[in-house]
Amino acid sequence: MTVRSDGETFTEQARRRQIVDAAIELIAREGFVGASVARIAAEAGVAKSAVLYYFAGKDALVAAVVGSVMGDAAVALAGAVRAESSALARLQAYIRANCAYLDTHRTASVAMFEIMTSFRTTDGLRLDQAAQRAVEQEPVQGDQVFLDPQAILDQGVRSGEFSAVDPLFTKNALRGALDGAVAELARDPDYDVIGYGEQLVALFTAALRTEPTERRSQ
Repeated sequence: MTVRSDGETFTEQARRRQIVDAAIELIAREGFVGASVARIAAEAGVAKSAVLYYFAGKDALVAAVVGSVMGDAAVALAGAVRAESSALARLQAYIRANCAYLDTHRTASVAMFEIMTSFRTTDGLRLDQAAQRAVEQEPVQGDQVFLDPQAILDQGVRSGEFSAVDPLFTKNALRGALDGAVAELARDPDYDVIGYGEQLVALFTAALRTEPTERRSQ
C-alpha cells in the first residue's frame, strides 16, 4: 500500500476525490439544499459512513468542494494574468481566463453558484463574507495577488494607464458581471460564456482607458 507524505494512501485520495466530484455534480443538478450527505453518498456510489469517514459533515465537504474548484481556477487565472505586464492586458487576461474556466468547468461553476447563494457558516456568514474575513486575517501573497482584480485596477490607476476610477467599486462591478455569467450558466447550460467575456473585455477596456492628452485638451 502506497502512502503519501500526508499519511493518506493514494486509494484514499482517489475516494476523497470521487466524493468531492459527486458533491459537485449533485449540487449543480439539485441545488445546495437538496444535496444531503446521504444523497451525495448515493451519487458517489458509496455508503454514507464512507463520506463521513473522509469529511466530518456537509460543511467540511462543502469546504473541500470550494477548495477544489477555487484551486483549479486559481491556477488558470494566475498563469494567464502573470504572463502580462500592463494593467490593461492583465485585466483583459483576468476576464478572459475567468470566462474560459467557466466554459470548461460548467458543472463546477454552477455548483459554486449554488453554494454561494445558499451556504451559511455556523455563525451565519455567506461564503463570500467568510472568504473576505479570511483575507483580512491573512492577506493574499504571491500568485494569489494575481487573482484580485482590485490590485490590477490599483496598478492601472496609479500608473495613469486607467482613468481615475475607484478600484474597489470597479472591482465590485467586474465581479458582479462575471457572477452574472455563472447565473446564466445555471439557467442555460449552453450559454456562450466566451462571447460574454469578449463583451466584458470591450466594455471595461472602453471604460478604463484614458483618453489621449491631445483629445482631452480639446
